[in-house]
Amino acid sequence: MEIIRSNFKSNLHKVYQAIEEADFFAIDGEFSGISDGPSVSALTNGFDTPEERYQKLKKRSVSLC
Repeated sequence: MEIIRSNFKSNLHKVYQAIEEADFFAIDGEFSGISDGPSVSALTNGFDTPEERYQKLKKRSVSLC
């Protein structure tokens, strides 16, 4: 099952049901789309704190929505 922005609400009940029935589950959080723009190394640097890196990558991924 692929849950994307356009089908999120209509499939949310399926997600809840799958979680209830699962022995374990994983969420693919690879930030799809970031690679379509500047590279991660161009967006961040080695001196960024984890919070700064997260905020920079979040800003890029949110712009894709």
